[in-house]
Amino acid sequence: MYNLFMGYIGPEETENEVTVSASRFLEYTDSETQMRYRNLGPDVVREIKSYPCLFMHEHCEGGAFVGNITNITASGRDYRVIFERDESIGVISTENIERVALELGIEEYEFFRTHWAIKNIDLQRVLKENNITNANKDVPTQDLPENKPAEEGAQFNRDQVFIVHGHDEHAKNDVKSYVESKGLEPIILHLQASGGRTIIEKIDHYSNVGFGIVLYTECDVGAKRDSLGYKWRARQNVVFEHGYLIAKLSRSRVAALVKGTVETPNDISGVVYITMDAAGNWRSELDAELRNAGYDIEHS
Repeated sequence: MYNLFMGYIGPEETENEVTVSASRFLEYTDSETQMRYRNLGPDVVREIKSYPCLFMHEHCEGGAFVGNITNITASGRDYRVIFERDESIGVISTENIERVALELGIEEYEFFRTHWAIKNIDLQRVLKENNITNANKDVPTQDLPENKPAEEGAQFNRDQVFIVHGHDEHAKNDVKSYVESKGLEPIILHLQASGGRTIIEKIDHYSNVGFGIVLYTECDVGAKRDSLGYKWRARQNVVFEHGYLIAKLSRSRVAALVKGTVETPNDISGVVYITMDAAGNWRSELDAELRNAGYDIEHS
């Protein structure tokens, strides 16, 4: 997820705040995200502040820059947003923004309208994969949990939970909040420093935990060859990491949350699949699985 502020400020200006009309908030934002963030209560504000921001003038005149929100306040029918710039990335040229606009979820007509959108897209990933400025640096880890092995004499570390996810940021954030509400530390791979490791080495290094939660969400579609019976599928990395965690932790220490009508692997018997329902019953089911794995959490 990231915040897009279009038309309020550009790289050449030195201000650290913008004022957005409430009527322009969540324009060009998908309907699910609009429903989630339309009421700016304390929890919603905290979540929005955790997302990076992309700032630019209309038409991306003068380029763009990345920042992070430090405060959001309401004033009449306006929102006052205070932010700090991410100096490690620097100015992103107009040409680069135009080159990756579709990957960033910015459609052509958006460049002609001043607004604040929230995009269900990983900004840092897009910048990194397209080698834009210094965005390929590791995400700072000073405020992130360090993965740690089990205490001496114990086989599993029961202070942390490894979360595997696809492109559904809402589902990922809901599970992250759930884990934190239990007094546990969520381990999300892309937030951890690489330290020169390959992806598989990162998975192995950061999965020294007593439990894993795997999110099966409607990210991809697939079908048998010569068939038109397409079905929703999870990302390939999700299926791979699911199997990896089962092999490393055992089946009883891995639960898969299924959101929507997603096809699940049919060759893994005895795997725990939990429906991620809108009513939130999945939380109590996860409570039971965590207790069964030896986690000391209170009954809800």
